[in-house]
Amino acid sequence: MSKEALKAAKGIEDNFALVDTHREVPKKDGGTYDPDNYDVIAPREHMEVHGNLRDREEWMEALKAAFDDRKQVMMLRNKAANQLLAYERKTDHLSPATVEWLSGQVKDLTKLLGKKTRAVEKAVTDYAKCDPLATAALNVHGIGGITVASCLIYIDLTKARHASSLWKYAGLHTSSENRYTKGEAGGGNKTLRTVLYTMADSQIKSRGPYREVYDRTKERLENSQKITRSRNTQGKLVECKWCDTKACHRHGAAIRQVMKHFLADWWYVGRELLGLPTDALYAEAILGGNHRTVQPRERGWEW
Repeated sequence: MSKEALKAAKGIEDNFALVDTHREVPKKDGGTYDPDNYDVIAPREHMEVHGNLRDREEWMEALKAAFDDRKQVMMLRNKAANQLLAYERKTDHLSPATVEWLSGQVKDLTKLLGKKTRAVEKAVTDYAKCDPLATAALNVHGIGGITVASCLIYIDLTKARHASSLWKYAGLHTSSENRYTKGEAGGGNKTLRTVLYTMADSQIKSRGPYREVYDRTKERLENSQKITRSRNTQGKLVECKWCDTKACHRHGAAIRQVMKHFLADWWYVGRELLGLPTDALYAEAILGGNHRTVQPRERGWEW
């Protein structure tokens, strides 16, 4: 039975998308959509039942609204730009009128995206005047308002007992091919991960303080005899040494390390400011004293 039929059976006549079906006994425990095992509830109530509803303060709800506005405009701009690119590559066929309309949309959306971006950055800058964590992050060369906004919106440091908790939340705790399991929810916060990727790429290009993480990781992998799984020229996963993987695989792994180091610094500084317990940094705790870690202050964090 379809979700629409299930909702209709509970008395919902229209606007099916505005309500959710909820199983009292969840799917993972063998629960099915038997008439006595499911009900129709509001989406926010559904999220609250599953423990993934986050109530934000008024200022943060406003920041998230501005951040989401920017995200939607960016998605629309990219969609229109990709349609034009497909036309220019002659892989799509469009009428002259459609090409002209899309060109106008890209121009207008690009201007609007700049306006939305500036709105988010201004909101973060204003908030940073009374928040030491936001101020500390913005002091780091190459870390901008969009990155800080996404961390403020999505990360709850009181729930992250370890820095690795943030890595898992963002989907950085494992390689990309192991990030998703068919039939299971998960994979990490894709929005946060996308912003962090852009931040890491900017750090590399602008030679920010996290560039050394990228260079060090890439050099290590280029000489590593450790076995990993990588895709060959046919796109199949095979086992090989890190030094024999494609350059793009090592690049991606080094990018991921930049993202993880930034999250670890955000976690450490934020927990320190909140007066919450902090663990020893990874290299100190796991690898021992011979592996020196770069402290957040050395990267420009000031608090």
